[in-house]
This record gives sequence, C-alpha cells and structure tokens, in this order.
Amino acid sequence: MTDSLVLRVWQSKDATPLPSLLAEEAIFSSPVADYHGRARAAHLLGTIATVLDSVQQTRQWTDGQQGMFAFTARFADHELQGVLREELSDTGSLTHVTLFLRPYRALRAAIAEMARRLEDSPPPQAA
Repeated sequence: MTDSLVLRVWQSKDATPLPSLLAEEAIFSSPVADYHGRARAAHLLGTIATVLDSVQQTRQWTDGQQGMFAFTARFADHELQGVLREELSDTGSLTHVTLFLRPYRALRAAIAEMARRLEDSPPPQAA
C-alpha cells in the first residue's frame, strides 16, 4: 500500500471505482456511524467526495495491509484536517475504512451537508 485508495477517489471526484475497491463485507466507520457492506460503504464514501474539496494527502504510514493517511480538505469556507485508516484483505480489497476529521466546527458543518445530501440520495438498505 503506497497511497490512499479512497483519497485518490476523493481527489478525482469520480466515485465510479469505489465498488471495485471495496470488499463485499467492507465497513466504513464515519465520524457519525458505521456502514456495513460494499454498497453502503461505497455510497457514503462517494457522497463525501461530493462534499469535500481540495483534498490533499499530506503524510502516510503504511504497514503491509494497513495504512494511515493524513490529509487536508476544504468544505465551504472551512479547512479540515483528517486521517483515513484503510485496511486491505489478502486480495487487495478495502475491508475497513475509518475517517477521522477535525476541527469540530468544520466537521459539524460538513455532517449537516452530508445529511442533506443523504436525504436526497439515501444509502442502500443494510443487508
């Protein structure tokens, strides 16, 4: 693992590759909740790609099938700092993605926008 698979998607704003990157049993742990299953995780990660702008990876720590990726991003007039933890299966699919964001004020504003977007395009039901 050299670069974050998810951050590359967020930078490109093209969520099309997400389902093929995620294992069927993938879990996305957001600052709000855990989302289980490829379809739900891909939907949430793809929606985040539409909310965050100017995503830039700033550091990385990798160890075999796990990686931690520090990044900066913008939402509206807020600067965010984040860390994305990615775990890979033996076959290279993402099995667990965890998102940490700060500061709280910017995170709260981004969560409110995510909620609005998810009302318009809700994630698939859990299996």
